Amino acid sequence: MLVLVWPCSAAKWFEEMQFGPAWSNTFTGSYQGKSRVAALKGLLLDLGDRKNCALYDTETLRWVSAYEGFANWGGTPWTGAHGKLVTLSDEKPVFVTDAASGYADASGSFDDKRPIKGFGNLPAEHGRYLGYYKNGGNVVIQVEVLGAQVLETARVGQSGIDRHWEIGPRAKDLLVLLADEPGDVEILDAGQSAKSGQGLMAVLASSDKNVAFSRLDARKGRLVMRVPAGKEVVKIQVATARNATPCTGSLVTLSDLTKGGSPQYAETITTSGTMGKPEEGSAWAVDQISLPINNPWKSNLRFGGFDFLDENTAVLSTWNGDVWTVSGFQKDVSKLTWRRIASGLFETLGVRVVDGKIYVNGRDQITRLHDLNGDGETDYFEAFNRDVIITPNFHEFAFDLQTDAQGNFYFSKGSPVKGGGRGFDEILPHHGIVAKISPDGKKFDVVATGLRAPGGVGVGPQGQITTGENEGTWQPCCKINYFTPAQAPVFLGTEPSRHELGKGKTFHEPICYLPMSVDNSGGSQVWVPEGADFGLNAGELIHLSYGQSALYRVLFCPAGDTIQGGVVRIPVKLQSSAMRARFHKDGSMFVVGFRGWQTNAPTECALQRVRFVKAETVLIPTAQKITSKGVVLTFAEELDAELANDLSSYAVERWNYVRGPQYGSGEFSADQPDAQALDAALKAESKNVRVHDKVEVLSATLLKDGKSVELVLKDMKPAMTLKVGYDLETNDGDVMIGTTYSTVKKLP
Repeated sequence: MLVLVWPCSAAKWFEEMQFGPAWSNTFTGSYQGKSRVAALKGLLLDLGDRKNCALYDTETLRWVSAYEGFANWGGTPWTGAHGKLVTLSDEKPVFVTDAASGYADASGSFDDKRPIKGFGNLPAEHGRYLGYYKNGGNVVIQVEVLGAQVLETARVGQSGIDRHWEIGPRAKDLLVLLADEPGDVEILDAGQSAKSGQGLMAVLASSDKNVAFSRLDARKGRLVMRVPAGKEVVKIQVATARNATPCTGSLVTLSDLTKGGSPQYAETITTSGTMGKPEEGSAWAVDQISLPINNPWKSNLRFGGFDFLDENTAVLSTWNGDVWTVSGFQKDVSKLTWRRIASGLFETLGVRVVDGKIYVNGRDQITRLHDLNGDGETDYFEAFNRDVIITPNFHEFAFDLQTDAQGNFYFSKGSPVKGGGRGFDEILPHHGIVAKISPDGKKFDVVATGLRAPGGVGVGPQGQITTGENEGTWQPCCKINYFTPAQAPVFLGTEPSRHELGKGKTFHEPICYLPMSVDNSGGSQVWVPEGADFGLNAGELIHLSYGQSALYRVLFCPAGDTIQGGVVRIPVKLQSSAMRARFHKDGSMFVVGFRGWQTNAPTECALQRVRFVKAETVLIPTAQKITSKGVVLTFAEELDAELANDLSSYAVERWNYVRGPQYGSGEFSADQPDAQALDAALKAESKNVRVHDKVEVLSATLLKDGKSVELVLKDMKPAMTLKVGYDLETNDGDVMIGTTYSTVKKLP
């Protein structure tokens, strides 16, 4: 007899990853038998080994539910799903609340009075989420309600779930939403036995005897707690249980848990880096910074945010909510020490260090991390700014975190693309924008609208703002956006995310459009700082391609006030996508990226150091100039005159795109526009169209400096892409083969 024995299916990485006692995410759940979005900006507390959980909605300041069980997996960073979200395993709830405010407003109403119903924060005068403290396995949430400072948490009780509050001086009574039940709620005194033993039961204990339960007349099953006005600090415990008698214990002083606790991730991991050598034809070496992949917490390392804490230490954030430090950036990177300092954040794709403080940008907020007791681990997760409005859509990532010279923060945010990439779900005010946040975190402004999928941002030495962009609806191909503070706010092309701010504004065209072979998914941009010995000049712009795992030197070619330009690839080979980059004080550039959506990245994640090797020659153009007759390419070295003057050393093409409501665009002739094809591209996808104009090079002349060659092109004209290929040599025989891709908006 043949017997087949099937192996047990291995656990997925996200099922094994330990993310700590608190997890920020968007969660769906059930209410009275119907599915719902339980919390857009939810904080799920693991009350013990994923056997009991409590969900807090940080937008409405309410406990959504507490239940037996954990969650069913979904969400793009975890399963790759474009629609299904993380769903609570809440078939056995201890208590549940309806969609409402967790605290009544000054009029006594629990109604949702947010400016956009169902989205965003409560009015500031009503209530504000301030952050949470982590002390070992304990999580204490901090909010402000009607001017009163409130600490609260949930724990497993003797027979159900206990909630605890510590409430500071308050000028008004506070009404707290505890539960919504389809039937009655049995309210018990301490030590009293339940009458029926069925349904939801609650017991109250407080340091103020005037704290009391009540049930709203209009909703008999809505359980509310009233905390009277007073100058003293009140400690409260509410024990709840279902089909069992709850029992209160000793009152907890939550403020004792706000000073830092023992670290959960005290173990450090040592790795060793690998020094690289320049590939043939390159002046840059790439060093590999080995990652702590085999870590005790089975954390999946997909780093999407990065900055330096000091010249020896970097801070990195992962797509799945971790923050790590790595130190040991000596010349040979032979010994690197890693430390996990925070976990459970919400799709953290940006990090910035300001005055020694770590700021992490997630989908829900910018979080400022605090180590309160100096043990190297985050104890307080401060909500520095959380004005950004989000929806359940899988695609509205919050990318990057940068600052300008005045200390303002910037990040970009995607639009809610439908599953599959075409079209959009409902558009809300912060979809497809570049956001600017004041240095104190109190002011949130939009400086650009009309983005689709901007993979990052850059901030220049004069405050210039750049972003990448991805091909898609209203975006013919990838591109590099650029604007100055004086031009803001600008509209960058995606009509559904134009918003009121963009109404009446003309389309602010990019520096250049990038064909899919050059960039099919843009990352951040970084400017070469003063004093950096990197082989490029200070003030130059580098564009990162997430999709092509590549770095590009941006060649500005202005015509009067018109900013335009192109790119040429920096000849380095990266081990993963190019998502974020920072310059080190030693002049090298560190690049980080991961593999999460379309990219040719050969590995899941990489942190790499790119070094300029002085002994090597820079063989890519240092500058490009658009003339009324053609192009001037300038190199760092003197060129072989015979090849430079030879017309066959060059190949030039040009073409245009169509910007419209279809996904992406084909490539259309600029010399002989096909009106019928251009019109059809507005009505149906045209990506299969590839019509390039081959441009005749009439003359090629090596100029007096010996480093520049002027190309005169037949019928020079504006084009969305001008491709100039060259095959040259230096006087020393170094081969220079490459291509520039430029957008010519205007001839000088």
